[in-house]
Amino acid sequence: MTMKIGVYICECGPNISEKVDIDKVIDAVSSMSDVAVVDRYKLLCSSDGKKFLEEEIKKHGLTHLVVSACSPKQHEKTFMEVCENAGINPYLFQIVNIREQCAWITEDKDEATEKAIRLTKAAIRRVRYHAPLEKKEIECNTDVLVIGGGIAGIEASLQLVSANRKVYLVEKTQSIGGLLTNFEKTFPDMQPSSALINQKIQSLNNNENIKVFTDSEVEEVLGFFGNFEIKVKKKAEEEPIEFDVGAVVVATGSNIFDPKKTPQYGYGKFDNVINSLEFEKMNLSGKISLKNGKIPKSVAIIHCVGRNEKKYCSEICCMYSLKFVRYLTNKIPDVKVSNFYSDLCLPGKSYQKFYEQTKGNTDFVRSMDVKITEKDGKLNIEYKDETGKKSDLSVDMVILSSAIEPTSDASKLAEIIGMSQGDGGFFAEEHEKLGPVSTSTEGVYVVGSSQDPKSISETMVQSEAAAGEILSSLVPGKKIEPEVKVSHISESLCTGCKTCLSVCSYGVITFNEEKKISVVNEAICRGCGNCAAACPSGAATIKHFTFDQIYQELMEAVK
Repeated sequence: MTMKIGVYICECGPNISEKVDIDKVIDAVSSMSDVAVVDRYKLLCSSDGKKFLEEEIKKHGLTHLVVSACSPKQHEKTFMEVCENAGINPYLFQIVNIREQCAWITEDKDEATEKAIRLTKAAIRRVRYHAPLEKKEIECNTDVLVIGGGIAGIEASLQLVSANRKVYLVEKTQSIGGLLTNFEKTFPDMQPSSALINQKIQSLNNNENIKVFTDSEVEEVLGFFGNFEIKVKKKAEEEPIEFDVGAVVVATGSNIFDPKKTPQYGYGKFDNVINSLEFEKMNLSGKISLKNGKIPKSVAIIHCVGRNEKKYCSEICCMYSLKFVRYLTNKIPDVKVSNFYSDLCLPGKSYQKFYEQTKGNTDFVRSMDVKITEKDGKLNIEYKDETGKKSDLSVDMVILSSAIEPTSDASKLAEIIGMSQGDGGFFAEEHEKLGPVSTSTEGVYVVGSSQDPKSISETMVQSEAAAGEILSSLVPGKKIEPEVKVSHISESLCTGCKTCLSVCSYGVITFNEEKKISVVNEAICRGCGNCAAACPSGAATIKHFTFDQIYQELMEAVK
């Protein structure tokens, strides 16, 4: 079949047309071999624009398509769908970004036009070497594994469960509910925690499509998005429980920093120095008291305990410290409360309002080099103020607002699932903005404070977001389409060095001992390209990003 390439340049309203001389681009590329037609259109991504493209493909009998327009991130899929509708393979198409990478960043119109010509010519030369790729469909399991029985895991489970979808909730402790069961109220609305968590636990227990495993841990996760094989080990049983799911939600929560690692605060040495969780439990019991049973007349709250050791701000500590002020003044009206801090973290209008409403009930002492000793039967806080002057304050009780840190078994779970860990050891999201609950492993999602310190409201929003991602991609009765642009390893070129196995981020490459070659599981390959870059023999390539395709594109671009 004779190759017939159609080239279409989008004006993108004034975004491209005002900065690029489109007629010059058309003149420059029209004479290239295999180019059958070159034209312009005001807005190709519009309904009319897509209809125009589809009609053009059919009218000219085009075999390949090049569109010079905006970012592939924004509209590559749009034009691939146009190709499919018009009857040509969507991978015989190449998009050129002459908006973000040209018109928007190049002030001089002549220079912008020259760059647009180079980029468009490079795409034409590249598309000649494109091969038609075929989409595949595989059966999928729509059930979901949720790891962690705190508010994040419970909310995700309730959002996901349906008559056609089972949820398996695994919690390593003996009961569900997590840390929230120790709180009397949540900030900033100061609503009772029990009303929130108890109702959700009841809904969870009453749903026959949610299977809860307490006192259990995930032992093995094998497979890929839509088809994971799970093994769960219940502590009282010898044999693991096995089941299949299509997606995994990690909602394992977090721990608080152990103040014993910061001996200057006297935790574990002085009776009335307690950590934040101990104070939450004390408050929930209905009585705030000293070790001897007496009511404290003065209380100090020390912020940022462990921040220097963890090397990050835990974000929510300032807010729960302000909540403690509310607890104290509500239960002990005459108590004197002092907050020792270096910086306050109050993101958002609701947090600022909470601070404004609370600050009149406490003294704020900006301080550094805080140390706690005992003096005359009371706790003595020695510190330097913001001018560097030494001072001290005697109080009856000290509450240490500890940093938030990952659970102790986070690294173990990361290895089992194949997840990445970010700063501080928390589970890493795929992208802070574009994939805030996704991970580097497709089909595995991370929510709540297992990702980084989060408030209860933020945690629940993330759980809903992860549920939304799963509900929209794992639909009962529908098959899923795995990535097409995946790695391929040539049997004739592979030397069996196993370099690719060591650099594969997704664990999709295995070694065939009989043939002594590496083999790619295309169903779970994400096409990252690590293997192709590292392969010393050139056996590993990425479909749609072959050496010839990239070479031809670069040679034209750098002419």
